[in-house]
Amino acid sequence: MFSSNISDRITPEELQKLQEICMERLKMGELHTLRNDAKLRAVNNTKNYEEFKDIVDAAHLKPISKADKMNAKTKNRLWNTAAAAAEKEE
Repeated sequence: MFSSNISDRITPEELQKLQEICMERLKMGELHTLRNDAKLRAVNNTKNYEEFKDIVDAAHLKPISKADKMNAKTKNRLWNTAAAAAEKEE
């Protein structure tokens, strides 16, 4: 993927790929932190595994603001695409 010779210059394509890898790793780290925090909260506040799993699975979701609901560009948006995909599978 990347040149192993230290004297070679980094190509723009390699730099772009490296940037993409770094951004993906940052997103993965943020998601891991969100899910871990949700697990720590849920472990003491849930009655069964299903509740625990639902809380952890929803850790990355953010509340929809009133402005989002009223905005003409976002008014008819499908907000929960994961739920829509799950309904199609059933």
